[in-house]
Amino acid sequence: MADYPVTTLGLRIGSTEEWIDDVVADRTVNGAVKVRALYSGKKRKFLLRHLLNSSQRGTLQTFYDTNRLLVVTLLWPVDSVSYSCVFARAPRYSHRSVLTDADVELWQT
Repeated sequence: MADYPVTTLGLRIGSTEEWIDDVVADRTVNGAVKVRALYSGKKRKFLLRHLLNSSQRGTLQTFYDTNRLLVVTLLWPVDSVSYSCVFARAPRYSHRSVLTDADVELWQT
């Protein structure tokens, strides 16, 4: 399992984590609350935002091309925990003059 290059690419303000949880609460005909879920536990979804120079962009693109269908390890700096994740989509790039904004979405397995 390859390590996502967080230290090489850095993270920008706006990088987020979100819980993926399918809990649904409903009321029955007598007014009681029922909660259901189709899968056993919640998982995380990470949106990583980077500001990259051309070398860093090449690093990200190579990492994605090599691992796009594989499980990678993300060391999330917020809690210093390593998560096993997969790419939810290809990186999205927005070009500035010599720098590139990149958004990467990873889902915990």
